[in-house]
Amino acid sequence: MNRWCPSIFNDIIGPVMIGPSSSHTCGPARIGFLARQLLHHNLKKATIEFAKDGAYINMYRGQRANFGFAAGLLGHRPESYSLRNAFAEAKEKNIEITFKKGDFEATVPNLARLILESDGGEKVIVYSDSTGGGTVKLLNIDGFDVSIVGDCYEILIFINNNEEDLLATVVNKLNEFFPDNEGLTTSFLGNKALINIKLRSNVTPSHISAIKQIGNIEDIKIIEPVLTVLSNKNCKVPFKSGEELLAKSIKESKELWELAIDYECARSGWTRDQVFSHMKQMVDIMESAVREAMTGNIDMCGIIEPTAGKINKAAQKGSPWIDMGVLNTAVPWSIATMEYSSAMGRVICAPTGGAAGVIPGAILGVAEALGLSIDEKVKGMLASAVVGICMAKDYNYSAELYGCQVEPGAASAMAAAGLCYFMGGTVKQSLDAASCAIQNILGTICDPVAGLVQIPCINRNAMSTANAVVSANIVINGFDPCIPLDEAAETMFRVGKQLPSELRCTCNGGLCITPTGIRLAKEQEERNNKICE
Repeated sequence: MNRWCPSIFNDIIGPVMIGPSSSHTCGPARIGFLARQLLHHNLKKATIEFAKDGAYINMYRGQRANFGFAAGLLGHRPESYSLRNAFAEAKEKNIEITFKKGDFEATVPNLARLILESDGGEKVIVYSDSTGGGTVKLLNIDGFDVSIVGDCYEILIFINNNEEDLLATVVNKLNEFFPDNEGLTTSFLGNKALINIKLRSNVTPSHISAIKQIGNIEDIKIIEPVLTVLSNKNCKVPFKSGEELLAKSIKESKELWELAIDYECARSGWTRDQVFSHMKQMVDIMESAVREAMTGNIDMCGIIEPTAGKINKAAQKGSPWIDMGVLNTAVPWSIATMEYSSAMGRVICAPTGGAAGVIPGAILGVAEALGLSIDEKVKGMLASAVVGICMAKDYNYSAELYGCQVEPGAASAMAAAGLCYFMGGTVKQSLDAASCAIQNILGTICDPVAGLVQIPCINRNAMSTANAVVSANIVINGFDPCIPLDEAAETMFRVGKQLPSELRCTCNGGLCITPTGIRLAKEQEERNNKICE
């Protein structure tokens, strides 16, 4: 089953998470949450192994992947503040959690193996991938290949033998019980089989009893979803590209934010009011993060101290400061969000943790400077988000795969489109502004110094915020970027594939291997040893 088409609240403005990283904090929390459900008894011991030469090795501590895995295994979702205290809670419950380098290759950048043991004598081995932007996938469970991404109720039926007639009976019964299922797959291991059926709602005890009556059923396990918007294989989204979106806007005389609601209603099955209301909640979370960070009373536990509040004061009083108009608000808001994320505050992937500051800065910061209403803020957010949908197509916004150009860079393009909406621009102008912003960031590498989402991540978010404002302003006033958004977005992902792995979030290139970068990494390792497991 293919999870795509993307959802605004799964993939563009979301998920909500405790910072700092969508791939390395939120993703591991989701993996732990999903994998823990494979045990019938209480978790007693967990060993998490990382693929050698993978992206986890050099940054799992700095980007708090260890906290994410631990919190998820304790049953917490990635937005829970319990993530901060995961190791203390594990110790309290006598749960042993260890991390080590594995003996397997990194067939994907964020490959991990979880070995889970329960107090009932169970042992489960799970291979997983954190695929970017908080999206994850369980790849293999006890030798059976699976594809579990957390957007369904997963019913796993382990069968003692793989006789064709028996499997056909089980499959027929499952399709009879659940005719509207989201997919059904069968995996084999020796003479055993695993049937995995995916549902949009949980099963009843009577269904479980009926399945057990079929015979030769060794075990049944149920995994509840972790994504906000569930799978919807029968949905028919109104557009998938910028070209299709533009044609629909002209035909139906709709604004960009209205098209966003049309899309998400089709994708999620939610009502228009539900979509608008949920985006309003996203605005509240973003603005709350900014307010908290501006106080300066946060501990980033890294190589720099919080500065957003100081920068904001300088911008507001104009000294020492070169006036930048709305950027006087937008830039401090962008920095504040990233600093709060780095301090393990609650933020929103937009579309990733490494890009969490751009849209709060460019859309909500500018809206604040212009005195716009909450409804206008929501519309600007929706306008930005739907452009992110069109850009994504079948790609994930992941620096491990495509560099920073698809994190703060892509967020900058989305924000440029939303700013054009604020200025009364047309849908075409919004798409052109997004294309312009992409052109400005092509090839931006990902090189998080000391494995933290701090340098250069925070300043790149500030730069990307300014890029959004510049791109929107010049396009609204006649500049033609020439290359359509669809072609610019395709180029962005193509260029990302051409970047060497050293420049894609591995800490093996860029600023990370400067003399100062190496020194800062050593100093951070000492800090990590004091606060981590």
